[in-house]
Amino acid sequence: MRKIFVTIILFALTLGGVAQNKNTARKLFNEGKFAEAKPMFEKLLKRTPKNSEYNYWYAACCIETGDSVDVTEMLEFAASRKIVNAHRYLGDYCFAEENYPRATECYDEFLLATKDDSLRAVYSRKAVVAKNAARMVLSTQKVCVVDSFVVDKGNFLSAYRLGVDVGVVTTNALYFDDPQLP
Repeated sequence: MRKIFVTIILFALTLGGVAQNKNTARKLFNEGKFAEAKPMFEKLLKRTPKNSEYNYWYAACCIETGDSVDVTEMLEFAASRKIVNAHRYLGDYCFAEENYPRATECYDEFLLATKDDSLRAVYSRKAVVAKNAARMVLSTQKVCVVDSFVVDKGNFLSAYRLGVDVGVVTTNALYFDDPQLP
């Protein structure tokens, strides 16, 4: 009987310690002290890796502190569990990684779910910037530099492949029909 009582007391103290850490870490997070909250959330996340709140808080701390950890999976997991701000941080992370279409989706999902008007204004602008960046990336040509050791001098310009809307690369002599031009 005494062993059961001691086990229950130790279990209750352990749960109280976890709740205390969670409340302290959450308070630090809300105050913007992300560097201090990050190790606490990391410990909590190691104890219960399937907790969507811990995934969100730890990933947000990593983003806010500039840590180079890949937080995509954590934020997607948190977003799938209806944590609204996870979409916001996932959009910021995707934008920083230059995945503009995914950033646009995340910002749009965040705008649909949030009720904070000040954040709506900021993230509606960010959504427009991400949409424009995605369009710019689609209309950009890839540039290839060809070395003269790879292609002989007579066929040098034929190695460049351009889109139809860009035009052609040619020599001055061919363009101006003047064989004396270089």
